[in-house]
Amino acid sequence: MAYRILVVEDEAVLRELLDVTLRWAGHHVDTAVGRRQALELLAEHSYNVILSNLHKPGMSGEALYRRIEHGWPHLAPRVVFVTGASPSTPFQAQFGGRPVPVLTKPYTLERLLQVIEDVVARDV
Repeated sequence: MAYRILVVEDEAVLRELLDVTLRWAGHHVDTAVGRRQALELLAEHSYNVILSNLHKPGMSGEALYRRIEHGWPHLAPRVVFVTGASPSTPFQAQFGGRPVPVLTKPYTLERLLQVIEDVVARDV
């Protein structure tokens, strides 16, 4: 099934890679470089999944999550954080009493697609 996905990533190469990969997998993808662009897209569209870099200049993934939670609470369960934190550093994002899925780089295409399916399934 094709989903509408918002990718919020400040690194151009990663943003383009996610865009191409997710389109190849059959999804509809919008990309945002930063907070302002992401918030504009969120005001215009609804998304099945929002992939957001956890640590980015200007506004952290956590701050963006808080804006989503406040402005579009129905989209908060659809957020997935992407981070380059080493696997040896355990990380559990939890906001509003619910865990936020975290993809740790590097990840496989299979893992990316599984997390997307999991987020969509839990939001139904």
